[in-house]
Amino acid sequence: MKKEDGFPGQISFVLPEKIVGLIRNNPMISDLYLTDIGYYPLARHHFRERPAGSGQFILIYCVDGQGEIRVGETLHIVQADHFFIIPPGCSHAYHADELNPWSIYWIHFSGSKSGLFARMACQSIAINRGKTSRISDRVDLFSEIFRNLERGFSIETLEYINLCINYLLASFTHVSQFRLVKEAGENDPVAQGINFMLENLSRKLRLSEIASQTGLSASYYSSLFQNRTGHSPIDYFIQLKIQRACRLLDNSGWLIADVSRETGFDDQFYFSRVFRKVMGMSPAQYRKRGV
Repeated sequence: MKKEDGFPGQISFVLPEKIVGLIRNNPMISDLYLTDIGYYPLARHHFRERPAGSGQFILIYCVDGQGEIRVGETLHIVQADHFFIIPPGCSHAYHADELNPWSIYWIHFSGSKSGLFARMACQSIAINRGKTSRISDRVDLFSEIFRNLERGFSIETLEYINLCINYLLASFTHVSQFRLVKEAGENDPVAQGINFMLENLSRKLRLSEIASQTGLSASYYSSLFQNRTGHSPIDYFIQLKIQRACRLLDNSGWLIADVSRETGFDDQFYFSRVFRKVMGMSPAQYRKRGV
């Protein structure tokens, strides 16, 4: 089985050629702009082949699982926390791993400045997780672009999302600079722990794992964290997970089961109980609250 799209929880936008024409004629954004963008979670059987290549650069950002990308005659393995840029006009094909299918964010982008990204093309580049990696901030920026595109293609929306694309692409090409904002708290054990939690919202973490990031014992770290925040580290981590779930419920059309998996809850019913405990309402009630 091979699928180009149609994955549970997927988000994708393909800008009509007429809209792309408006962007090309707008001097504020014509030098670097997107034409397509999306997110395919757990994209089992995902496959795409373009013998003549694409008319744009393609960035694929793998956040979980793995896949393979062939450009010309060269095959590349792309694992979690890696990104890959495919230049325009290059024959290529890519697919998710059969046993460990990838979850990917992807962008097609063009413009007079897009050629400058060729220097990073055709290589699987790691974005290692750490105390200052800001993985969640990058993912939230994708979500912000999705949320704006859901509202249509007004001039203001097109300008905003494409100005965001400059920032989003810079988060891949200038990783050290993107992480500077978190370095102020690099030596603060509480900030270190929170950063580690934010980078692992889709996982189940133990107190010992969080404390190990700071070099402190679990008991001492728990006491320090409680005194500083008023919450235990695990309770704080759960609150961060639910905050992430709220953003997904607000900004995507995902099923509640997909939101549950994305925030590290294998059991949707347990997720709903935890959500209700934190938010005072079920996920379904939360989603309907503004309707």
